[in-house]
Amino acid sequence: MMKHIEEKISVQLVQLNNKYGSQVYLPYSAGILQSFAEKSREISSNYSFKDFVFIREKLSKMVSQIGNVDVLGVSCYVWNWSLSLELAKMVRKNNPDCLIIFGGPQVPGKIDGFFEEYGFIDIAVIGEGEATFAEILKAYTDKNKNDLKGIGGSHYYDRKENKLFTGLPRERIVNLETIPSPYLTGVFDKLFEDSDYSWMVTWETNRGCPFKCSFCDWGSAIATKVRKFSEDRLMKEIDYFTEKKVDLVFGADANYGIFKKRDKAFSLRLAENKKKKGYPNQFRVCFTKNSTDTVFELAKIFADAGMNKGVSISMQSLNVDTLTKIQRRNIKMLFFKDLQKKYVEAGLVTYTELILPLPGESYESFVEGIDSLLDSSQHSGIVIYNCSIMPNAEMGGEAYQKTHMLDMVEIPIFQAHSDVTESDEVEEKETIVVGTSTMSREKYRETFKYAWIIQSMHLLGLLQSVSISLRLHAGIKYSDFYRTILEYGKNNPESIIGKELKLVDEVLDSVMSGKSFGQTVKGFEKIVWPPEEATFLRISNKLDSFYKEANRILLPLVGKENKELLKDLIKYQKLRVVTFKNQNEKIENFEYNVHQFFEDSRAGMVSILENTPCQLKTKPEKNYDNKKIFSREVVWYGRKGGKFFHPIEEVVKQ
Repeated sequence: MMKHIEEKISVQLVQLNNKYGSQVYLPYSAGILQSFAEKSREISSNYSFKDFVFIREKLSKMVSQIGNVDVLGVSCYVWNWSLSLELAKMVRKNNPDCLIIFGGPQVPGKIDGFFEEYGFIDIAVIGEGEATFAEILKAYTDKNKNDLKGIGGSHYYDRKENKLFTGLPRERIVNLETIPSPYLTGVFDKLFEDSDYSWMVTWETNRGCPFKCSFCDWGSAIATKVRKFSEDRLMKEIDYFTEKKVDLVFGADANYGIFKKRDKAFSLRLAENKKKKGYPNQFRVCFTKNSTDTVFELAKIFADAGMNKGVSISMQSLNVDTLTKIQRRNIKMLFFKDLQKKYVEAGLVTYTELILPLPGESYESFVEGIDSLLDSSQHSGIVIYNCSIMPNAEMGGEAYQKTHMLDMVEIPIFQAHSDVTESDEVEEKETIVVGTSTMSREKYRETFKYAWIIQSMHLLGLLQSVSISLRLHAGIKYSDFYRTILEYGKNNPESIIGKELKLVDEVLDSVMSGKSFGQTVKGFEKIVWPPEEATFLRISNKLDSFYKEANRILLPLVGKENKELLKDLIKYQKLRVVTFKNQNEKIENFEYNVHQFFEDSRAGMVSILENTPCQLKTKPEKNYDNKKIFSREVVWYGRKGGKFFHPIEEVVKQ
């Protein structure tokens, strides 16, 4: 048993994250480690926990805040790995005898070479950390490290003996009720009292994931049986979030909705609290895979309360060979189309996630997949992520990489919408795939450009009504429509599209040489923008010229016989799209029933585009005369909520 010591051992927990404007995440992983450890009388009597270090700041400032400390515990993932390492190095210099513990998903399960590279670390914790961390503290008395050898779930490197001691793998915690809530135990109360941030919290209702997707380290880390926290605890946490006026609750479940009855009860409590007291303001979560009626029901609850941007219907790829290679199964496209229609009719926004490039995917299969999604009425959101390599995912293994000939580059980690840091001392890195056995680097570049134009022109709304209308009326494939625009930009480098395409090429050149995807856009919110959003913002400065150019590009595609129709469609598109300029109600005359046709077509309903004159009036929900507010609310916050179009109504003549 631990002996009581006169002077408490000091513990510093670190979990670094970026600020997103005024939004800041509470350090949940560090908080739950502390709450679990402090339930032990042995630990609470002999250890003193310092205030969390949880926001990325200058190293010198963080080191000064930490000061003299006996134990440093660091929770790491890809977005804070490099800075955490540098911080630990500096703490080691100031505190030669400090016990330094690293845990989190970024700590590799295969520890070969880890301590040779990071000799300033004493212990690496693998998997769930609560029980392991508490056992380490119980074993560490009077700075005696002999008792640390062989603790389950850890690797201990004795720097004096230059020897590694590995404990047995630790079983997952079966009864999650043995883990106290860091919210309900008051671990974060001081942060709420001392800081005036727009708080974002991480919220677990269960742990576990039955899926083992090759690109994901989630299933690898917590696969098999799903274990649940109690309903009573979770309801109390929801009320705590309301009391503390939390802006965003991020659900950390791998498959929210997998327990239909209880997850519905949580959703109703969250929505009820929002309606009655205004908080939590937003809720985000990864819904259970292969979305079902359950997810629809939950999404409707959150949408009615104004708490969600959209519902993820993840695909990752629509190529059958690719899905086999990444151990993934998708819902059938016919079912997806019916499901999408149901969401649209209910006024719910959905978005589909894809990853580029995955093994087995080719340029042709990727383009065909996008066509399938758009033909299934997925027009509200297709989010295309980089294929990142996670150390504990199957894809992170050398054998998998060799089998699929993964061509990888290390680049600064891309965190969309994070603050632009003028002098970040440490650059975080991630490894991404830029080629496979079925997609060379050159083909990857071509595919990336196609993904860019689909996202910037279609999903962000710049040409969506035109392309949908021409698809349903004239049979022009979406891929033909958008490849026509790409080809024009390639052949006309001084055009608006040509200049944007050149910027995308520069981004890709930068990435291939180990630099970042991110861009800043002068005059708009000073944050890191993805290429497609940066394009949207730049074009929003010159919409008149852009739509004139679009008309020139598309006229040869539609033919002279459709010249007046194209003119109407582009005028409608321009009327509909939200801009940052002060825009009051506006009425335009049209020769065709463009609005009714577009609304029906986007919802997947059969309609006819007729030469029927009409008047349409915009009904702006908000006038944006400030570029920064426009970029924040419409592009950043609104991308997954379909904020790009003004409501339109037809003027009935008296």
